[in-house]
Amino acid sequence: MKIRKNGVRFALAASLTLCALPEAFAAGTAAGTDINNTASVDYEVGGINQPDVSSNTLTFKVDRKINLTVAEVGGASTEVVPGSSARVLTFTVTNNSNAPMDFRLVATQDAISATTAFGDTDSFDVTAPLVFVDVNNNGVYDSLVDTATFIDELPADMPKTVFIVSTIPAGQINGDTAGLTLTAVAAQSTDGTGAYVATATTLAADAVETNTTSTDNAAFVDTVFGDVAGDTDGAGDGRHSDNDEYDVVTAAIVVVKSSTVVSDPFNGTSFPKAIPGAVIEYCLDVLNSGTAAAGSIVLSDAIPANTTYVAGSIKSAPTGTGSTCDVGTGLAEDDDNADGAEVDGATGDFGATAAGTVTVRADSIGASSRFKTTFRVTVD
Repeated sequence: MKIRKNGVRFALAASLTLCALPEAFAAGTAAGTDINNTASVDYEVGGINQPDVSSNTLTFKVDRKINLTVAEVGGASTEVVPGSSARVLTFTVTNNSNAPMDFRLVATQDAISATTAFGDTDSFDVTAPLVFVDVNNNGVYDSLVDTATFIDELPADMPKTVFIVSTIPAGQINGDTAGLTLTAVAAQSTDGTGAYVATATTLAADAVETNTTSTDNAAFVDTVFGDVAGDTDGAGDGRHSDNDEYDVVTAAIVVVKSSTVVSDPFNGTSFPKAIPGAVIEYCLDVLNSGTAAAGSIVLSDAIPANTTYVAGSIKSAPTGTGSTCDVGTGLAEDDDNADGAEVDGATGDFGATAAGTVTVRADSIGASSRFKTTFRVTVD
């Protein structure tokens, strides 16, 4: 704008200059960048332009805004089996700050009966949950490679994959749930001007806000927390959290044994009684009420005292309602421990696996399925 006063025309201008081109981050200009501002006056005297006059230069440093996001990866729970180890929950930690940052990582377990990440109810604690960083950036936990326990010098705008690794107690049952939370805490080292100081291979101290009750110092890089609330932390606390869960998916095995008197020496098959010489048929029903198949089934039953095994009487897959067996039904096994003469996937033997014992093997019992077998003895 030009103005004339007392025969002098003035042109007023202001310019904004930077000492160096700043890095462009999603969070804005890099912390510590000097922003320089100088005003100038262009004017004329008697219609003749005169040299510009510049003001003093004002400089201030861009402060550090700390912001981060922790996010569960996959959008679903992790299914586990009781007694399993190195079970993994996967997260990303993203540095949304305008500066590089270390991040301290903490895994915590939900309280029993708390609502978990995917709407279930926490019912157990895992054993010794540990946190590891994806060192080789392949998104998969590698126990021999991913040994770092904190994020070191993560650049602005960059994500890092992090794993919670746990052991599942052996006693858990189908449908049990364990909820866990990953919290990332911003950490940094600064010098006397507030400038960030890298601490390669060493976790810096937790970041703290600076000069929160004083006006901005143009020569100092302040730290300001700009994070939003996470699952278990508040807004503006220099940390963020997200939760995930383990769901136990396993077989739930119940074995029911019943018996039927098939015949006796006096009554035959007409209302027989369990007298000496009577034939008894035992029914063994194995129910898997769980949501995972049970494999490598081995069913053992020692012949009771005062009875004698009836040779060739082992049968698999008899018919019957519920846990019962229809007498005399099923596929005959051959008393050895091989399936060479059979095609049903089950083997039965008497005395070959264990003395005086009926042993029946099956490949698997599917979820919500059952396996039955029968054998006979006579009363001594």
